[in-house]
Amino acid sequence: MDKSLFKVTLCFGFFLSSLFGSYAQDTLRTSDVRVRDPFVIVSEGKYYIIASDRPGLKAYESSDLKNWVPRGRVSEMPDGYLGIDDWWAPDTYFYRGHYYVFVTVANHDKGILRGTTVLKSDGGVLGPYRPAFPKKKLYATPKGYQCLDGSLYIDGKGRPWMIYCVEWNGPNVENEIGEVWAIRLKKNFKGTRGKGRRLFKASEAPWIRHDGSMVTDAPFIITDPSTGNLIMIWSSFGPEGSPRYRVGQAVSEKGLFGPWKHIEKPILDEDGGHAMVFTDLDGRMKMSYHRPNSRTETLTIRDVAVRNGLIEVIDE
Repeated sequence: MDKSLFKVTLCFGFFLSSLFGSYAQDTLRTSDVRVRDPFVIVSEGKYYIIASDRPGLKAYESSDLKNWVPRGRVSEMPDGYLGIDDWWAPDTYFYRGHYYVFVTVANHDKGILRGTTVLKSDGGVLGPYRPAFPKKKLYATPKGYQCLDGSLYIDGKGRPWMIYCVEWNGPNVENEIGEVWAIRLKKNFKGTRGKGRRLFKASEAPWIRHDGSMVTDAPFIITDPSTGNLIMIWSSFGPEGSPRYRVGQAVSEKGLFGPWKHIEKPILDEDGGHAMVFTDLDGRMKMSYHRPNSRTETLTIRDVAVRNGLIEVIDE
């Protein structure tokens, strides 16, 4: 072989090795994605998770829900932004031409309790995300309440609502019993309309622990396509002797403000939770959540379906 050709071939080989080696190193299998509260959004033929990178956000991208590529930080916060702590449970939505992230923030040094704020991208799903609210309004949830895990629900009249938890250890609950509330958002997501309203207390659910603090986490609503009923999934801790963290569901036949009927058995009972439901590119319903509920949590995705008015896990 000609020496010059050999050198070109050798260099090209090193280039390919470097390229694909880097790709293999950067690409993560689903079971290797270390993320809490994973929320999957489908955009332009791909899947994305906008995850906490406190203080801020980072992204993962996938074409098949099996392999994920880190895409780096996707938030740009202004100097002096007060929400520097927590950055819990980012939920990403496409609404009226823009991408939004609902994320729970706080400022412990200044005594600002946690609450869920809204960030907006004027670009695509990969941001950058900046505060949607005016500078003087840190979050959508009520001031002076300890709140977390806001999610988006659009009612039958097209009005947006934030569904959120009032935390069991905050100043506005009794006997350490968490609650789930709703507050209406302005259609431009720059503020709220009216006051928040309680939907239910954790103590109403039979599948959670009732001998201590009663946690409410991660409320997320879908509509049953057959009946029009609302199905809410949310997470809490099970009774003694069962896996600690689990996902249950409640059903409302009369809209957002119920009454909500709590189903006796949890959907997931495997020390995993903070779930959401999405439809994949092939039209199949999926549920994403983290497990176990510890410092070693990873992304988990399961096949689910609505059967007889309830969400069921249908894969093995």
